[in-house]
Amino acid sequence: MLYDVIIVGGGPAGITAAIYAKRAGRSVAILEKFVPGGQLNLIGEIENYTGFKKIEGSNLAYEMHAHAKSLGVEFIMDEAKEYELVGEEKIIKGRNGEYQARAVVLALGCHTRELGITGEEEFKGRGVSYCALCDGNFFKGKTVAVVGSGDSAFADALYLAPICKQVYVLTKENLKLHNYAENELDKHENITLLRGAISSKIEGTESVEKLFFIQNEKEQNIVVDGVFVAIGRKPDTENLKGKIELNEQGYIKANEKMHTSADGVFVCGDVREGNIKQIATAVGDGSIAGTEASKYALRQIYMKK
Repeated sequence: MLYDVIIVGGGPAGITAAIYAKRAGRSVAILEKFVPGGQLNLIGEIENYTGFKKIEGSNLAYEMHAHAKSLGVEFIMDEAKEYELVGEEKIIKGRNGEYQARAVVLALGCHTRELGITGEEEFKGRGVSYCALCDGNFFKGKTVAVVGSGDSAFADALYLAPICKQVYVLTKENLKLHNYAENELDKHENITLLRGAISSKIEGTESVEKLFFIQNEKEQNIVVDGVFVAIGRKPDTENLKGKIELNEQGYIKANEKMHTSADGVFVCGDVREGNIKQIATAVGDGSIAGTEASKYALRQIYMKK
């Protein structure tokens, strides 16, 4: 079957794109390798999505999926493995089949890099977080640790300092930080920098209670209520190299209308270069990408007549 629009990725951005394209009268399918809602299903309580004071990530995913289904959006559970994005009909090859469309929206998302230590998986959503901006407010007046050595880790620490009682920053490097980071961290008496500290284990009962680390060849631990992992994110674009323009980090380049370097291919959400990786921005991107993909597909139909 030839779809007007295929969206690769069924998270908030992809579902929103599908809703906008479907409401414009196009035939639309979403290709999703995990479950509808994507990584929303792995998030605990959400407090910063407009219209919901508090909502579980899985509940928001369910509502978004139900909305799209009610409009007739087709969900195909498959993983895109190969792309042919040149020509009037784009082809996406999945594990289970081959899919054709006039327009393609890439809503692939990113995955967070993990520490890979004992207790990390067990306490995800129960003290282990990968987004200070998303979850910082849950730790108001509490003690937390930020693990990471780059700018994102220092930014997380500065964001958390006015919220939390105490913020520890664990960096692998034992070197002096660049002056800007050093000066900014020094302005907050409740930020403690632990240089040359390599995280080794997270412990707790119902939630995180301790973070263990190796420093100066000795294992030590700190009592914390939360651990924020800030060692980077990686866009899921390995299969797109050479097919579409990516930046050095692998994020997809696009203009303000979500047009990529490939004709008839659009992008939205976390995989797009330059946004702040939030549900709200993903939804905003999706509305634009879905609208633009719909208009492109309609032009292709008229040209055939």
